[in-house]
Amino acid sequence: MDKYDKWFQVLADRLKNGERFGLRMNVEGEGKFKDFQGENEIPALKTFIENARKDRLEDITVRDEHSERNVISEF
Repeated sequence: MDKYDKWFQVLADRLKNGERFGLRMNVEGEGKFKDFQGENEIPALKTFIENARKDRLEDITVRDEHSERNVISEF
């Protein structure tokens, strides 16, 4: 299992638990977060992670729903 599979697994589990979060690829010009909420977003998450794999991204930024800061952590 590579890091992209791990990212998908962790984030898909969060969606199954009803969590809401935003993701952003850490590339120049990428300023917007893509919001995810609920199990119905798992196919969109899979597409997001596959695009990250295709672009060979080293990390992505996760912004939790109830955060006081915009950026919580980077994978």
